[in-house]
Amino acid sequence: MRFWITKNSELPVREQLVRQVLLGILSEDLPVGHKLPSVRALARRHHIHSNTVSAAYHDLLEQGWLELRRGSGLYVRPMQAAVDGPGELDRLLLVVLQTARAQGHDPEEVLFRLEHLVRPRAYERILIAEPDPTMREILQAEISEQLSLQIEGLEQDIPTHGRSLVVALATRAIKVRSSLPPGTPCVLLRLRSVRGSLEGQTRPAPNTLISIVSGCPEIRFWSRAMLISVGIDPDCLCEIDAASKGWQDRLSLSTLVVTDVIAARDLPASCQVKVFRVIADSSIRELKQVCGC
Repeated sequence: MRFWITKNSELPVREQLVRQVLLGILSEDLPVGHKLPSVRALARRHHIHSNTVSAAYHDLLEQGWLELRRGSGLYVRPMQAAVDGPGELDRLLLVVLQTARAQGHDPEEVLFRLEHLVRPRAYERILIAEPDPTMREILQAEISEQLSLQIEGLEQDIPTHGRSLVVALATRAIKVRSSLPPGTPCVLLRLRSVRGSLEGQTRPAPNTLISIVSGCPEIRFWSRAMLISVGIDPDCLCEIDAASKGWQDRLSLSTLVVTDVIAARDLPASCQVKVFRVIADSSIRELKQVCGC
């Protein structure tokens, strides 16, 4: 996976690195066991201070996404578990946890799915735990295309009773789960991979202009990082805030427009469009299974 760093972004370089590594892990473009570039190599490649790279890696280590193998380097962290003298059932469950972790599922997701299989629930609505209103609207639109349940944003005054299923982006996992009452069912939404997002798209010719259109800064950041990671020249990319006035007027020279499901509704008919969907197909299938759809 290629990293894209810009020094004139509103995001600090350290945060750009953290987000891109996390995006790669969650979308499985950085699989379990993948070795990351060394601090020195990454700093030299992008002309940034090695302390910045080291700090970003340290954040990811602290959050549990990476592991340090002495004398070897940093790797995407697999499921770590040790059981002294496990019985047969413990060994079976340990295999389940390790396999699930290798596929991007954390232990709490496994526990939730086991509980659902043993004690199925009939959910009446889905609550989206997402602080950014534009991202929340995008997630709601993507889920609404696939499920017929009532879908709302999770507000503090909305009760999360037993017939409500909370969903959140996996990047928000720690914060969301810490804010929910114990035992609240929550499904973490994985991100679409680079390959999944660009599947079926003809590679643009060199020096053509690609516009990235969204009212959500995070969507614009992810889309840009994804396009650069597959070899698109950064100079060919133009970011457009769909929340700004007259943004459609800036699309006249664009060969391709990469956008989200909400902004796509307001694009001129003449645009060649590639809709970037946030939620991975595997998470949509999981929601359908959990909700009995």
